[in-house]
Amino acid sequence: MNNKIYLALIFIFAGFASFAQNRVLKGQVIDGKTKEPLAGAYVYFADQKGAALTDAFGQYSISKMPSGTYEVKVKYVGYKEFKKLIDLTENKAINLTVTLEEKAESLQNVKVYGKAIIESEASSRRTEKNANNIMNVLAAQAMERSPDINAASALQRVSAVTLQRNSGSDEAFAIIRGLEPRYNNTLINGVKVTSPDPASRFVSLSIIPSDLLDRIEVSKTLTPQMEGDAIGGTVNLIFKDAPEFEYFKVNASAGYSTIFFNRKFDDFSHGAVQSKSVSERFGPDYKPGQGNFSRANLDFTQKNAPVTSLLGFTYGRRLLKNKLGFIISDSYQNQYYGTNSEFNIAQLDTRPGKNYQPVISDVANRTYSTQQLNNGLSTHLDYKFNDNNKISLDNIFLYTHLAQTRLSIDTSILGGNGGRTGPGTGAVFNDNRSYIQNQYVENLKLSGKHILSNHFLFDWAGIYSNSTQNAPDRADISLNHLINPDFTSTPNYLYNVSRIWQKSSNKDLTALANLGYKSGLGKNNSIELKAGGLYRQSNRFNNQNEYTLKPTPDNLTGGKTVFTDIYAADWVVYNVTGTSTSDKANYTAYENITAGYGEFKLTLNKLDAVGGVRVEGTEQGYDTHPVVLDVKSNAKKTYTDVLPSLQLKYKLTDKSNIRASYFKSISRPALYELVPTPTFGQSTDITGNPEVKHTVADNYDIRYELYPKNEEQFFIGGFYKNITNPIEFALNSLDGGQANTSPQNFGTATVTGAEVVYSRFFGMLGVSANYTYTYSNINTTKIFTSTDANGVSTSVPKLQSRPMQGQTANVVNLSLLYKNDKRKAFVQLAYTYTSKTLALVYPNYGFDYYQQPQSFLSLSGQKQIDKHFVFTAKVNNLFNTATTIKIGSLVQSRDVYNLGFNLGFRYSL
Repeated sequence: MNNKIYLALIFIFAGFASFAQNRVLKGQVIDGKTKEPLAGAYVYFADQKGAALTDAFGQYSISKMPSGTYEVKVKYVGYKEFKKLIDLTENKAINLTVTLEEKAESLQNVKVYGKAIIESEASSRRTEKNANNIMNVLAAQAMERSPDINAASALQRVSAVTLQRNSGSDEAFAIIRGLEPRYNNTLINGVKVTSPDPASRFVSLSIIPSDLLDRIEVSKTLTPQMEGDAIGGTVNLIFKDAPEFEYFKVNASAGYSTIFFNRKFDDFSHGAVQSKSVSERFGPDYKPGQGNFSRANLDFTQKNAPVTSLLGFTYGRRLLKNKLGFIISDSYQNQYYGTNSEFNIAQLDTRPGKNYQPVISDVANRTYSTQQLNNGLSTHLDYKFNDNNKISLDNIFLYTHLAQTRLSIDTSILGGNGGRTGPGTGAVFNDNRSYIQNQYVENLKLSGKHILSNHFLFDWAGIYSNSTQNAPDRADISLNHLINPDFTSTPNYLYNVSRIWQKSSNKDLTALANLGYKSGLGKNNSIELKAGGLYRQSNRFNNQNEYTLKPTPDNLTGGKTVFTDIYAADWVVYNVTGTSTSDKANYTAYENITAGYGEFKLTLNKLDAVGGVRVEGTEQGYDTHPVVLDVKSNAKKTYTDVLPSLQLKYKLTDKSNIRASYFKSISRPALYELVPTPTFGQSTDITGNPEVKHTVADNYDIRYELYPKNEEQFFIGGFYKNITNPIEFALNSLDGGQANTSPQNFGTATVTGAEVVYSRFFGMLGVSANYTYTYSNINTTKIFTSTDANGVSTSVPKLQSRPMQGQTANVVNLSLLYKNDKRKAFVQLAYTYTSKTLALVYPNYGFDYYQQPQSFLSLSGQKQIDKHFVFTAKVNNLFNTATTIKIGSLVQSRDVYNLGFNLGFRYSL
């Protein structure tokens, strides 16, 4: 019903927007030198409401204009403003091709602060060229053209960026320059956002729809004004800003995952999931029976997978003589996808003569069927008191509902219930799970920008960020049977049922302020000084309540209970009070950060130098509830870091730069990583370590940049990082198909790498490519076991040299492009390759878990039908690439996703 209302509102909006008069001004805006079309140029009438932005092909069209003579103006950042008088008469369309000339940055703009008005964003290439630090920018136009529907997928197109994903889940976090997500920072509109996930510092990029974004900025070096906890880099998601004219856009598409061509979608009764645990409903002293737990959410059924649907709209304009601006964007994504997975348990082979090498002890074949509903709502308001004073209010609300069925058949290869005597015999477990998860993220930012004089600028912001995750009634049922040596089988027996209720919340309050001074230092020279500070108070709580249900003995035999169906199953509540008052995973934690910085920017003709120092003080702590006797129930740690940095940019020509950079940065352990109790995940549980230290790194960069034309670029650069106390996850155990890991410090690591970026059009055909090579090294102590001639085994510590966790040696992104301005068509064939990646550290010498090399191919295209409608098509994973993890030559896991596609349209004014 809600979908129908949503669709109706969109088409009502579209109907109103499409009503127009016949007087039309249309044409194209091009670069005067290269004759290339300029996308995103602002075409408008002086003192009139009519306006438009040029599309991807530089085309524009303005209608609804009364008869008369008008002054047409065209603005585009970095170009001289165009002005021309035109005569619009009845029933006649005027075609006007606008040629813009580039302008050099005036010294006056370098020496003083201009008006507090944010113009339309220039191209991403121009932003990269003029940035104070080394960064890559992915613009909204590039995301619209790509096969990607969320920020995670889009981010893979950026050089030196890959993704970390979880088995059977769509969660995705950025790996920058081979450094796993913990070493990178994720921001929304320049500020940190809380995470609903109890096992992550950051929000998953997969829940952020790409059509809400104006651009993605990936900063690979830091200035003193930027927060210092980013060793690999910072991902800044910039949401859409209020336009200078009335703006309306609608998009819709439908898609399907081809994995369901070969199997059904497994589901369960979502309504049977109990939102509150027994103790929450009846009190902590209530003693539940088997009737207090629903059963339909463990009754798994099959159906045809529904179609994936995506809907979104954006509307914005300015009011009150352009003083008040607003924009509202909403994106609704209801996705259905699946995974066919193999999950194997490796253990040391203790049999004689096997030398304690890893061996597969259990093989599990799993199928995941997942519905993920994402809804993102972005609102922005700004009010310009005058040219020098502006305040803004931004609110980002993200909601994700995930419903997942996991069906698993686990076969014991070694030993087991009754033992294995040969292939096809032994114990077999059916481990099935139903899972519901709801996540809410809200980020509210009130900010202001005030030019106190030509030389002084003051800006400030207050941010409230709140995230919650509610995973009610995770239901797991385990059945087992034995295949005898003669291949006869026992019945299925009920082995175990568990029900888990989990809640987590993360809340931040942040205040920051900056004061800047700008002045000239003679001809072609200037200086800018900045100072500012930040205070953030962050709190997290986690609550978990688990009930274990055991089968009742058979009334006749007193032995195991034969399982016929979930409704006939008979069980007793093993722990009648649950674990709400005793669970080790129940805790509260906090992190308080106080920071201040001083920064300078010195411009000496062609040289820009940006540097200074940032000081960050950190206080972290936790308390378990109740006190847990066998672990450290509370802890507190404080530390202060002094973080100097220097960025140098020399402008070789108007179209080329060479950059060099040094900065010091840190990576704090996440709060859950300090708590020495398990935090449950979908496939991996994490037990914290209160002794883990924060990581400190010295970072060096150099890069050459060339921007021949608007959509062309060539970068080549290198980087080096020396990392003290890196934090990595070490494997503790593999039990029941769940991995358990802990964060640990592993000495000192070094990271060295190089990046090359190239993009260019040859007429209607183009190429966009980037390659990153990364080498990292760390020496860690492992257990080395050897067996002598008498068969006696000895285990000793031995130092092993290996790459850092999450590091990928080679990353390639290659896109072949076709752009036909005349036919208004664009096609992109995108290829991505990642080489072997260290996924998990194994305690024994010579054996770690590595994700195997992957190649992905995607195809996307769009065709503009008229000035309002664009049809789109996107196909992902044309190679049907799987994700495979091995330990040595043994396959530990293999996840198959298959091809997926979407067909849709965009409508805009």
